[in-house]
Amino acid sequence: MAELVRAAAALLAAMGLVAALTALLFGGGPRNAMAVLLDFLVAAGLLRLSLVQAWTAIAVAALTMAIRKVVVAGLSRRPLWRPDRAPLR
Repeated sequence: MAELVRAAAALLAAMGLVAALTALLFGGGPRNAMAVLLDFLVAAGLLRLSLVQAWTAIAVAALTMAIRKVVVAGLSRRPLWRPDRAPLR
């Protein structure tokens, strides 16, 4: 059973790469592609977490989710400076 779960987690990670690349190439933009990839990686991590019941694995899953939130929030912010505007003097 453990080998099946590990294989499914690896498959989810690979599917995440394919889905993110597809989102990037077909107009989803880098923000959406990153969100898709991180969702798949979180799913793979949670699947792996079902095998190991240790605090280290739980901490890694929580860190992965926190990184996902920070990256997506950072990519969704509007830039403070835009090149089409002159700087204020």
